[in-house]
Amino acid sequence: MTQQAISGRLKAALLRAACAALFAALAACGGNDSSTAASAVASGCATGNGGAGGSPGGSFTGSVHPVLSISVKGNCLMDALGNTVQLRGVNVSGLESGVILRGGTDYWQSSNLGGRPDFNRIASWKANAVRLPLNEDSWLGLKVTGIPGNVVSIDGTAYQAEVAATVAAANAAGLYVILDLHWSAPAHFAANTQNPFMDADNSVTFWISLAQAFKNNPAVMFELFNEPFVCPVSKGAQCSAPEGTDTDKAMVYGGTESYYWGLSSGTYGGEPTRVAYAYHTAGFQQVINAIRGTAATNVIICGGNSFDDDLSWWSKYPVTDPLNQLAAALHQYPNSYPYTVTSKLEELNAILKPIVAKHPLILTEMGDEVGIDPAPFAIQLLTWADTQGYSVMAWTWNPWGGTNTLIQNTTNYTPTMGLGETYYNWTYYHQ
Repeated sequence: MTQQAISGRLKAALLRAACAALFAALAACGGNDSSTAASAVASGCATGNGGAGGSPGGSFTGSVHPVLSISVKGNCLMDALGNTVQLRGVNVSGLESGVILRGGTDYWQSSNLGGRPDFNRIASWKANAVRLPLNEDSWLGLKVTGIPGNVVSIDGTAYQAEVAATVAAANAAGLYVILDLHWSAPAHFAANTQNPFMDADNSVTFWISLAQAFKNNPAVMFELFNEPFVCPVSKGAQCSAPEGTDTDKAMVYGGTESYYWGLSSGTYGGEPTRVAYAYHTAGFQQVINAIRGTAATNVIICGGNSFDDDLSWWSKYPVTDPLNQLAAALHQYPNSYPYTVTSKLEELNAILKPIVAKHPLILTEMGDEVGIDPAPFAIQLLTWADTQGYSVMAWTWNPWGGTNTLIQNTTNYTPTMGLGETYYNWTYYHQ
């Protein structure tokens, strides 16, 4: 081994030790002013015996039991043995976009992974969960049309088999799985980018079918929709709802949208484009009822408006589940949302307080810059999550390069400088 290699390994070891010490110190003293404000809430999952921060000696664990099962008890996630679980995992993008853009059966063509993920590599970070974004058109095997008129026909049976095989591979590596409806579109339009919310045409059918497929797998959780943006057209940006819409009510009971979104080219390289088309949306309560109608008992996860940042609808129009197996989802990125751990934290805590008193909270996406070690936003976010007993799923285990990526390549899966190193240190050295 060369002196340069020895020096590099020593530097990496010292960095990991420093980050681990930093996480411990921040958790112990409450961090900066933002962390202190967070600790004032203290209403997330806690066992009362060392559980809230994954402390030694408590029943709070990031590991998994050979018999994988996860459920909700109060405001905590529990494993098959009744231990409180904090999810510490990653997102793997690919299944939401692969075949909808070009057809065929190359499900992971957009992932940059070269095929189905190696979940043992994810588990080697001592992660215990993975989130898999899905596409409703692909699962249902629909024949759909892109904005320029291109027609894509999808083999739904083959797609479902790939999803099932992927879930099985993740479970075999000891990982819980969150299946998330990431891309959707009404009627016969191609679901090739994010849309405001679940559509009544296809999303309910998607969830009934998915629930039937995985209702006998208690290690699978259902996240009903990725990053809703239900807002009146007058607010600009991506807002597509009619004026006067009660957006919080629409999140729960459904409503109408005046536009759908698709890629201008119908495939890679296109720009998200808004197209006038009135359609009905399906609300969270309707989909919860539909899933429970299949006899599925899996944990169901509901996010917030404004791209999973604003969860205020939970308090205004609370959803119900006869099985009490509901969890809340939150997304956090620096400089992207109105409520983050570094901006308007007091307001965020106030929104979350009544929710996390009754339900577990899972940050099903979080990210940060790549290039600065340790990643400053991620450090504060992960410390806050530990303090509150929240679960975290980082975006993303795809070697695309740039912001919000965890790994540099699939040769040796080296963590990216910044987010990758910081998140690796958090999962691998977590107590």
